[in-house]
Amino acid sequence: MCSNCDYTIHGRHHHFGWDNSFAPAERVAPGSTIEFQCLDSSGGQLKADSTVGDIASLDFGMINPVTGPIFVEGAEPGDALKVTIEMFKPSGFGWTANIPGFGLLADDFKEPALNIWKYDAGSLEP
Repeated sequence: MCSNCDYTIHGRHHHFGWDNSFAPAERVAPGSTIEFQCLDSSGGQLKADSTVGDIASLDFGMINPVTGPIFVEGAEPGDALKVTIEMFKPSGFGWTANIPGFGLLADDFKEPALNIWKYDAGSLEP
């Protein structure tokens, strides 16, 4: 958690796809510090205790959420913005899945599979 952040963008401030017509989650001044509380690519549907059975119930309308957008005061279309990531807080788990009918190898791997991998969020050690 950021102790000196000017803004926090919560996980609920997300949408699906890139579209410049989306209303900004926040308007910020250049130089602002923002904490983003992002969802994973499953949109939070897969958890550390998920099982292969959860693959069948994935809602594809919630896949690949994008957090934001952020409106930077004074920025104009075509401007390049410098962004510095000061800290990244890992969750302590991740997942790898085979989702039937999805991906480049969908015809070769028809059965669902899920691997939950856990690690220490502080040391990043397994």
